[in-house]
Amino acid sequence: MKSSLFLICSTAMVITITIAFVNNFSDNNQSTIAQSDLNNMQKNTTSSTTFTSNSSGYQRGTVSFSAANLSQPHLLKIETSATKLSGKIVVNGKVVKNLNNKTTEIDLSPYLSVGEHKVEISANYTPATSPIKVELNAPNSNVTQQTSGNGILNYQLDITVR
Repeated sequence: MKSSLFLICSTAMVITITIAFVNNFSDNNQSTIAQSDLNNMQKNTTSSTTFTSNSSGYQRGTVSFSAANLSQPHLLKIETSATKLSGKIVVNGKVVKNLNNKTTEIDLSPYLSVGEHKVEISANYTPATSPIKVELNAPNSNVTQQTSGNGILNYQLDITVR
């Protein structure tokens, strides 16, 4: 009886170790594939995008553009289903557009040149549960960020033009 009990425990341990080994192998394989896909995407595009967000409603993104495409529109669009929206779009410290409609669109191209740029969008909206979407459509790049929940939008987009 003792030996069969030991055999059952021993078998259970082998299964546990095997599962842990398979899980580790599987996780490593997935991250390698994801990294490979990311590397391929970066080689085939002229822009990259990163977003960060936290619970205070502040969001931040970065994007890179080619200076060769600045003659084409780089459209920034803010859209919401909120009944009231009040805010502004600031480019490099200068207010370029006030937000007071459910949909606002602006071409950022005239404000961009080779170098670093900061686009800040700040707004209040009601009801707070309404979704609000920030979208940037530019050559070789389409970036969308959506949020809802607190009635405040604080978004910064750092743009590098090369």
